Amino acid sequence: MSIKTMTIFKENRMQFETQRLIIRPLNKRDLNAVYHSRKDVETSKFIGRPATLADVKKRIEEAEQPWRKVEGQKMLMAIEHKVSGEFIGEMLFKFTHVDHQIGEIGYRLSPNQHKKGYAFEATHAFVSHLFKHFDLNKITAICATDNKPSWQLMEKLGMQKEGHLREHMPLDSGYCDSYLYSILKREHVTT
Repeated sequence: MSIKTMTIFKENRMQFETQRLIIRPLNKRDLNAVYHSRKDVETSKFIGRPATLADVKKRIEEAEQPWRKVEGQKMLMAIEHKVSGEFIGEMLFKFTHVDHQIGEIGYRLSPNQHKKGYAFEATHAFVSHLFKHFDLNKITAICATDNKPSWQLMEKLGMQKEGHLREHMPLDSGYCDSYLYSILKREHVTT
C-alpha cells in the first residue's frame, strides 16, 4: 500500500492522498453525498438510525469547527476518489484519552462503494498518518458484533480484538453487543 508522505495541516486540519483517494476534511460541499450515504437504512443498521438532513447539516458544522485536539472532539474526514472526485465515504478520529495517548477511529462508506478496497486503503493510510503526526500510542475502533465487514477490516489493519462489550451500542433494533479492537504504534506496518 503506497501512500504519499506529504500531509497538509491547514488550520489544524489533516489532508493527504493515497494511490486512488484524497482524504480531506468534511465540508459543506459534501452535504448531499453525506446525506445520501447516512440516510441509507442498510449502511446505518450497525451504526445508528438513518440520518435526517438536519443531522447531516449539524455534522458538517461540527466538521468545520477548528480541531483543538481535545478528548471527544471529532476530526471528520471525507474520502474522495482522486480521479472522479466522487464521494466515497467518511472517517473520523477522536482522542479518547489524551494523557494516555489513545484515540479512536471510525469509518463509513457510501452504499455503492463497498467491496472495492477503498475502506482498507483509506483507513490504513489514516492510521499511518495519525501515528506519524500525533503523539499516539494506541488507536482503537468499535463495531457491532454483527458487522462482520467492519471487524474483518479491523483485523486486516492489524488490529487485535480487546473485548466484547455487552449491549454497548444503541441501535434502532435495540442495544447490541460490540467488539473493541486496537492497534499499538509499534505494531502498525506502514508499507
